[in-house]
Amino acid sequence: MEKTHFHNLVMLQVKVLYSLLMALGLSVIATLDLLEDKKQFALIAAAFSFALVLYASYLLLRRRKRSSPYPEWILAGLLLVFTLFGMHQSAEVVHWVYLVPVYIYFLFPFRAASYITLLYSLALVILVLDDFNSYTRLQVLFTYAACFTFSVMYALVNERTNRALGEIVNTDPVTQVYNEHQLYLDLNKEMTRADRQRSDLCLVAVATPPEWSRLKEEEYEQRLGYLGKKLRQCLRRYDACYRLNTDDFVIMMPHSNLQHASDLMAVLRQKLNNEKSGTMKNLPLHSGLYQPDDDAGSLIARVVEGLHHAE
Repeated sequence: MEKTHFHNLVMLQVKVLYSLLMALGLSVIATLDLLEDKKQFALIAAAFSFALVLYASYLLLRRRKRSSPYPEWILAGLLLVFTLFGMHQSAEVVHWVYLVPVYIYFLFPFRAASYITLLYSLALVILVLDDFNSYTRLQVLFTYAACFTFSVMYALVNERTNRALGEIVNTDPVTQVYNEHQLYLDLNKEMTRADRQRSDLCLVAVATPPEWSRLKEEEYEQRLGYLGKKLRQCLRRYDACYRLNTDDFVIMMPHSNLQHASDLMAVLRQKLNNEKSGTMKNLPLHSGLYQPDDDAGSLIARVVEGLHHAE
């Protein structure tokens, strides 16, 4: 299984598991409210629980990560509205507020979740100070602060782990440069930035010699790894190097024109031609400039096509 697909599948399974655990917790709250004859709150809790079960089932059937998580925004928005306005109407809704920070930090990226929870916390503190007596205020705010702190710590650890895992997943293990999947992700972002800032964007492609394919696998990978090391040494601060599935390499150069690409290729040629074994002399190089009508696929195809014509 492709590493990126496996990573996405693991993240999806975790999201499904958490949604089901949240649904279980809400069902317990619904049961307690029903036993205390608070049918209105029990019905709302049960409805949220059922919605989370439906969403988890949808993720399992779809089996791929959503690019636009509208269901999460809808569920989170309803939870925020219900807890704030419901608590203002009745103190029975207070126990719902403890679910909010964990739920928000789990569903959304760290920065977005931080903005949401900070605004929510500010509104919550105002409502608690306005609607409850001193003892209840202390109890609610202390418990909420504990849940909020746990959520932030969990989010920080999770963000760091995902970043490290993403680097492993999207990095080629042989050459220690990014793989083709990551190239498409990064190139789409850089093309959008280039359009917005009206700046140049260049790609430089490097071909591996056809005779390398006749080598033994161990020696072939050794040469690819050494080539990847040489390419990484030539990168500027904001450049990035990628290994294509064809075993050619592409260097992405943001805020760079063809002259910058030419300078980089001169440095590459000098470094590769000075390699002692002589196996990397005169490797084909080719550069291409991003055009406004390009998409990621067409730009890469044009640069690679020019690379093989230069062989």
